[in-house]
Amino acid sequence: MGPETSAFDRALTALENALIVVTFAILTLLAFANVVSRYALHASLSWSNELVVGLAVYLIMIGTSSAIRLHAHPAFTILQDVVRPALRKVVVVAIAAAMFTFLAIFLWLGWDMVMSQLERGRSTPALGVPQWLLSLALPVGAVLSMIRVVQMALTALRTNEQNSTQLLPGG
Repeated sequence: MGPETSAFDRALTALENALIVVTFAILTLLAFANVVSRYALHASLSWSNELVVGLAVYLIMIGTSSAIRLHAHPAFTILQDVVRPALRKVVVVAIAAAMFTFLAIFLWLGWDMVMSQLERGRSTPALGVPQWLLSLALPVGAVLSMIRVVQMALTALRTNEQNSTQLLPGG
């Protein structure tokens, strides 16, 4: 992150990074505790699988947003590199529009699922927590990713990189 980043971008990046680290740490500790429990105590922590899967979904959705921020998404790098410089900005807009559209549909479907689970009062079998809390990862991740797609597209349109590797850290 350079000095040209906005306070919003810095705050969002800090939030994403913190959530990724905390989620990954909890996920790792839970999985490890379950393995130790299974082999040392011959008893599995039955509830841990449910939580590990839920946290993994959050990790993937927030990680997707982070990957877009870091220009690590293959669609941006491959297609931008194969077109002539004159068409590069057109490709950036097309990719951003396609990704934004996909994420908007994903947001809509994810939100619909969350609301359905909330209205029906569904809870997880082992933990008994409201299912919508785990499913909320889908619309939250979609919104974060949509923000990052717009940021990435605007950054790419404002600059005149020769190829996408110059957008990557260390590129």
